[in-house]
Amino acid sequence: MSTPFISQQKLIDTEDIPEDVQYGGLRILRVSSDDEARGNFEQHRYRFQHESEKRHAIRGTLCLKGADGRYRICVTVHPNLRQFTDLVRYDPSDPPRTVDFEANGMRAAHLKTQSDFKGAKASNRSDFCRYILEAVRGERTAYLPTVTGWQSVEEFEEDPQPIFVAFDESNPAAVYGEVYLPKRPIMQADGQTQTAALFEAAQNRLAIQNGALDKFFVTLEIELKVDVDSAAQSFADRNGRGTKKNTNLVATFDTSSALAKLRNQAIKGTIFEDRVADGRSTGATLTAVQNIVDASTLEQMLLNVISHGNRKREHIKHHHIETVLPYCREFLLLLEGQFGGIWNDTKQPDTYRRLYVHGWAFALKALALAYNQVRRDQLGPIMDAMQKETATGDDTTDQLVKRFTKIVGEQSAHTPAMPFDEFEHRLSAIDWRRDRQHWIRITGCLQEKNGTKKTVTLKSTGERVVAAAASNTPAHISQVENKILSNTWLELTSHESEPLG
Repeated sequence: MSTPFISQQKLIDTEDIPEDVQYGGLRILRVSSDDEARGNFEQHRYRFQHESEKRHAIRGTLCLKGADGRYRICVTVHPNLRQFTDLVRYDPSDPPRTVDFEANGMRAAHLKTQSDFKGAKASNRSDFCRYILEAVRGERTAYLPTVTGWQSVEEFEEDPQPIFVAFDESNPAAVYGEVYLPKRPIMQADGQTQTAALFEAAQNRLAIQNGALDKFFVTLEIELKVDVDSAAQSFADRNGRGTKKNTNLVATFDTSSALAKLRNQAIKGTIFEDRVADGRSTGATLTAVQNIVDASTLEQMLLNVISHGNRKREHIKHHHIETVLPYCREFLLLLEGQFGGIWNDTKQPDTYRRLYVHGWAFALKALALAYNQVRRDQLGPIMDAMQKETATGDDTTDQLVKRFTKIVGEQSAHTPAMPFDEFEHRLSAIDWRRDRQHWIRITGCLQEKNGTKKTVTLKSTGERVVAAAASNTPAHISQVENKILSNTWLELTSHESEPLG
C-alpha cells in the first residue's frame, strides 16, 4: 500500500511581513499597492492566515491619532455583540484570571485604572444593560458611545503579533483593511460600565432569542502598543479633562428615555409647554422669565412627584409611564392653577422671580416633594413596586407592564400627609412674596460686602425690600417642603416683610 503524496507549500512567516515605522512598527501587508503581497494573500500563503486559533480577524480602520512624533496607533472596528465579547474578553466587572491577563502587565493596569463594580457602579452597569435591552425590544434607538480599549506593548512585540492587511491606503492617516488581532484581553481606557453591560446583555435570554448577538452592533476602538503607565495616563486624561455637560441641553435632546417621554407628555397642553429652558436658548433667571423652568429642574420635579426623589432618571422605565403620568400632569396643572396668572404676566415691572418664591427651582422641587406626600396613598404603592420589581431583562414590554401593575396592586396603602383639597387651600393661602419674614427665615438673604442685608427697590411700587436668597440646595428644598406640610404652616400666611436693618 503506497502512501499518498500531499504537497506541502512553504508559508511566509510573520517576520517576513515588513514593519511600518510610521505605525509604530506594526506589521502591515499592503495588498492594495503591492501586487506580490496581494497574490500571496489571495492564495493563503501567509502563516498568519492559518493561525485562526491565535488571532481574531475583523474588518476595520487602522489610523494615527494625535500629534506627529507621539502618534497613537488605533484600530476601529464595528463588531456585533457576539464578536465584541469574543474580541474584548476582558469584562471589567469580572476580569479574567488567566495566564495572559496576569503575565502581560494587565493586572497592574487593572489596579491603576479600573474601579470595582460595587455599589453605584454595579447599579449603573445594570441600568446600562437595561438600556441596551430596551433597544433590543424596540423601545428606543441605541446611542452607544465608542468603547475605547487597548492591548499591551507585549502583545505588539511577542508572538502572536497583530497584523494589518491594507485594502485601501488613499488616506495617509487612516487605512482600511482587516486586522488580525491576538486573542488576548482588551482592557478599556473609557467605557468600562458600557463594556460590562454589553457582556451582561450578551448572556440575556431576550437578546439571544431576538438574535441580538448577531444583529446588535457597537463601535470599538483598540489602541495598540500601550504600556501600563500610558494606560493610566490615558485613563486620567479621558476622565479629568473638559467641562461638565450641559444637563439642560442633554435633557432637551433626549427624546427616547422613559423620563423624557414622560416629561413631554406631562407638559403637553399646560403652561409649561414651550416654556422649558434647554440650555441653549434664553434660560430661567431673575430677569429672563419667558421660561418657567429649565429641563433639568423639570425632570427633578417629576422624579420628586413620582418617588419623593428616591429614584434616578434611569430608574424610570417605559412600562412605568402609563401609571405615573396622571400624577405628573395633575401636579403641573395644580401649579398652573395656583401660579399661572403670575407666570403669564412676563411684562410686569418686577419679574415674578424677583417677587415670588414659587418662581425658583428650589421651591418648585419642594412643592413636588410635598405633592408626593399628599398623594402618598396612591403614589406610595407605586414607589414600593418600583423598588420591588425584578425585571429579568428578557421580558417583553407587555410582560413588564402586566407585572408592574400586578405588583402595584399587591402593595399596602400609605397614609397621605393631608387631603388634596387641604394642600390646595394651603398653597392659595400662603404669601409667596420672597421678602416676607417667614421666607427669609428659611432661605436667608443676600448680603452686602460689609455684612449688612442687601436690599432692592421694587420698580412697581418703589418699596425697598430685603433681597432673599434662592439656594437650590437639598437642605432648603427640604425645609420648604416640611414647612408647607407642618402644623405651623399658617406662619407662611403672614404679610410681614423682613426688617431692612
